Amino acid sequence: EAIVRALELRKGSADIGGVNSLTPDMVLALTKTPELVAEEQPGTQFAYIALNFDDPILAHREVRQALAYATDRATLIRYLLRGQARPASSLLPPNHWAYEPNVRHYDYDPAQAEKLLDAAGYPRGADGVRIHLTLKTSTEESTRLLGQALVDQWSKVGVALQVRPLENATFQSDIGRGSFQLYTLRWIGANSDPDIFRYVFSSKRMPPDGANRGHYRNPALDALIDQQRVEVDTEKRKAILSQIQKIVAEDEPYIDLWYVDNVCVHRDRVTGIAIQPDGGYDFLDSAELK
Repeated sequence: EAIVRALELRKGSADIGGVNSLTPDMVLALTKTPELVAEEQPGTQFAYIALNFDDPILAHREVRQALAYATDRATLIRYLLRGQARPASSLLPPNHWAYEPNVRHYDYDPAQAEKLLDAAGYPRGADGVRIHLTLKTSTEESTRLLGQALVDQWSKVGVALQVRPLENATFQSDIGRGSFQLYTLRWIGANSDPDIFRYVFSSKRMPPDGANRGHYRNPALDALIDQQRVEVDTEKRKAILSQIQKIVAEDEPYIDLWYVDNVCVHRDRVTGIAIQPDGGYDFLDSAELK
């Protein structure tokens, strides 16, 4: 457990706490101990909120976009993650050869969110509420805190959000069979391969044959996804992947949250730690004890 790892580091019976194995608050607390150091590097872990296209409310693209505009990611990163992340705008991380920066961005804009909800046909009721939604999460503390923060943020645009933390087996079962309106998870490692777009967004890759759990369907996107798989020219494939990312950013099957930084807390007698973007443990090859 994270608290045990933190205690072992603090008392000196462990030298390295692993990569991303401690909560942001634990990292801040531990680094106040003179003998402990935190190595932090930009990572590629991708946190997101998935939306169910079979839901009559979320089937409206304006609603999905409105929820993205209603999400103040900068504040969430600052306070929930203690600054240990960077806002995301694509499944692919910024250091990826096919990353496309020129897509639709959803900076915090509650006024724009309200306009989109009006356009989708969801005016505020007498109680100020436009729609009711449920977000399913695991019981992990960080996701529960995220859910509670979203309850507050989305309420400002008239969205009443209920958070349902579930034991992991139940959570995975529910999202696999499409029993959700929204859920939140991370992709770890898988987003280093551009073919992840096929796995999570192709209409041919719905569970159990893939991870398109929200049943997103876009024939134009399907065609591009199939095209990029067989394109051998890197620049041509990059151009196709650019189109894919632009379409996804408009359709908003995911609310892109952030790329989590890789953080490793260790005792200062350990040197030579250079964390890779994927958060792997290759750094142990060069780590040394003074």
